[in-house]
Amino acid sequence: MIKRILLEIGKGKTIDELAEYLDMSKPMLLAMIDFMTDEGYLEKISIQCSCHFSSKCSVKNESIKMYALTRRGKEFLNER
Repeated sequence: MIKRILLEIGKGKTIDELAEYLDMSKPMLLAMIDFMTDEGYLEKISIQCSCHFSSKCSVKNESIKMYALTRRGKEFLNER
């Protein structure tokens, strides 16, 4: 299951898309993603707005979470 999650995150699936694709509850998926982040397979990516309105924007992107594969995650996917 870990490989499937890593593979789909690597393809750019969102958490909602991935939960539906895997027929898994979102809280369970997030718990697994937290575990994979703690183990070094994924890293959380900060989102920063760079548009010319960003200094005046009242919307904060703290609730948006994005993840990327780490080198360890990529190596794990390439293992047989």
